[in-house]
Amino acid sequence: MSSPKVTIIIPTYNSKIYIAHCLNSVFDQTYRDFQVLLIDNDSQDDTADFVRRNYPRVNIIKNNKNLFFAKANNQGLRLVKTDYVVLCNQDIILEPTWLEEIMRTAEMDRYFRYGSFGGRLLKLKSINIEVGDFEKTDRIDSCGLLVCKNHRVVELGAGEPKDRFLQQQEVFGQSGALALFKREALEEAILKNDDHPNGDYFDGDFLFYKEDVDLAWRLQLMGRPSLFVPSAVAYHLRTLSGSDEDSLGRIIKARSQKSQLARYYSYRNHFLWLLADEFAANLLRYLPQILWHEIGKFFYILFFEPRNLKAIGEVLALSGRIRRKRKYIFSKCRVTAKEIRRWYK
Repeated sequence: MSSPKVTIIIPTYNSKIYIAHCLNSVFDQTYRDFQVLLIDNDSQDDTADFVRRNYPRVNIIKNNKNLFFAKANNQGLRLVKTDYVVLCNQDIILEPTWLEEIMRTAEMDRYFRYGSFGGRLLKLKSINIEVGDFEKTDRIDSCGLLVCKNHRVVELGAGEPKDRFLQQQEVFGQSGALALFKREALEEAILKNDDHPNGDYFDGDFLFYKEDVDLAWRLQLMGRPSLFVPSAVAYHLRTLSGSDEDSLGRIIKARSQKSQLARYYSYRNHFLWLLADEFAANLLRYLPQILWHEIGKFFYILFFEPRNLKAIGEVLALSGRIRRKRKYIFSKCRVTAKEIRRWYK
């Protein structure tokens, strides 16, 4: 019996209220050549046992501590060797043809131009989160990643009507909530570091938040852009919102709705990928925009989130690791600074 073509990896943490919706939509897919690997990060709500009892087709790894998003996905990616991998959050609901539409497009890419693929990810609204009651909306959560000239990375189309993006197009990358990756592309973009000499797919230093931006950037440096496939539709209950906001007031409001941990890692990890992945020429070219944004953010954090300023000290403490990562990343780079600049809006 041949191995499946696709592995769907789902990291979970206390997700019993979500996981049945997610897995039901996975097993309702019209495309059938896949397997499912669930990685439970030491959930305390019986998630793993619930899945084991009700979804016997799911392969389960139960960790004895919370590895967070990046390391849990790395754990799965090291174990499976299928040609394609879908990384799927626990709070995702797929339309039945999502995987069929994505795979049809991915397999037409015979010249291996693209590294990742994603569809129209729409917002899922919580009606009663205590019992897992959700409602599908007609608003976009993400149609891919968009890079601003100040190097803020946002979700393309977030908050707009669902029919706003109906044309297939290249995008910078995909939201880590749901995306399909080519295995060969992941191997090209792998990051060898102090902890894992054989390589990490997501940078383990990130733990969670913006690790999808870092991976998208490394794929771009390898010459592997991403493709948005609008016919592939899914829904996402975004619990770490805010990337769709652009005005200062809205950004502040969105940050106030995030947990302290999320605000900290958002601030910290922005510097980690910026210093490791961007060309020096582009940093200099857009330095005025970057500084304006970073200074404004610094003073907001100084007055309203002073505890998060320790992130700057942590970034400085990691400077040696960042330099080594940067050297390795750019030793494999296949594009120029000008080619990366075409993405900035």
